[in-house]
Amino acid sequence: MTHAPAHTPSSGLAAFRLDGQLTAITGGANGIGLACARLFAEAGARVVLLDRDADALARAVSGVPGATGKPLDVADAQAVERCFAEIAAEHGPLDVLVNNAGMAIRKPSLELDVEDWNAVVAVNLTGAFLCARAAARHMAGVQRVEGGEGTGKGVDGGAVGGAIVNTASIMGLSGGGLYPNISYQTTKGGLVNMTRALAVEWAGRGIRVNAVAPTWTRTGFIGQLEAQPALMERIRAVTPLKRLAEPEEVAHAVLFLASPAARMVTGHTLAVDGGFLAQ
Repeated sequence: MTHAPAHTPSSGLAAFRLDGQLTAITGGANGIGLACARLFAEAGARVVLLDRDADALARAVSGVPGATGKPLDVADAQAVERCFAEIAAEHGPLDVLVNNAGMAIRKPSLELDVEDWNAVVAVNLTGAFLCARAAARHMAGVQRVEGGEGTGKGVDGGAVGGAIVNTASIMGLSGGGLYPNISYQTTKGGLVNMTRALAVEWAGRGIRVNAVAPTWTRTGFIGQLEAQPALMERIRAVTPLKRLAEPEEVAHAVLFLASPAARMVTGHTLAVDGGFLAQ
């Protein structure tokens, strides 16, 4: 005897839509986060942008139809818990988290102060964990129980959890080599494995956890690198497609992983890298 699937998959291109789904995007005021916000809104999602830059956040919200925004420093554990509780109280259960906030301090390892190391870890790794944990507590169909895994029945039991997409990096899957960036590489590598671990831990709660690993992407995040023409030529030279990614190209991959089209995908890191990791 066979069992009917708990959910009927959306058919065709409808599987890529997020109509009515509440989506929070950290680091949402610029770059990849803002590109995700625009695309998700176009796909029907209700978007909440989170960013510690209040001025940039206000500008971003004004340019995304129907979006709202909340200032948030993802490294502040209490602020994270408070922010996600407010989102749930104001808008209802969360469906999607795009865990995109990040920072880099590009220094040689022997010159990197522990304060700089800790700052990058606090945002890229601890902050991502704090936001994923807070989001999971407020996702649709998931009920948190202290000391346990909750009452969400998971996919087979019919509970609908949610989707988390982390922004990792090709630097989390390689040693780089073009310039020193040890704290960034280490935290993004940790984020890749945190993606796997949370995917396994939360599968029974109906929560999928995936990541994207972008190559160098044309945003303000790499502004200091773009000011070095020789370095940019080296970056293009080691990229089979011979160019940088555009933020919208990364956003397309994020949308796929967040959407019902990827309902059987969890624990995966999807490279958006022009072939860099294939070499």
